[in-house]
Amino acid sequence: METVIKKLSEIENAAKTIMADANGQVDVLKGNMDEKTAAFDAKVKEETAQKLDTLRQELQTQTTDALAKLRADTDAKLTSMNQYYEARHDELSESIYKKIIGT
Repeated sequence: METVIKKLSEIENAAKTIMADANGQVDVLKGNMDEKTAAFDAKVKEETAQKLDTLRQELQTQTTDALAKLRADTDAKLTSMNQYYEARHDELSESIYKKIIGT
């Protein structure tokens, strides 16, 4: 009977040792996972920042190009309108005068 109790005690001590080792390994694995997670998060954050910067630059370029085109189109239209006015100033004045007078 004493031998059985002694064996059970040995088994219990071995189980405690195994559990302590397992808990130690869990802590090590958790630490490794935390480090890997932090590294992954930092990498994703950096990649995201780079992509956002690239997109911001592309959008700025597109906006600048669109604004330049709009200015050029507006200048061309104003030039055309001024040329039309200068070429037909007398006709336009006469037409307006006739509309006012009612002739």
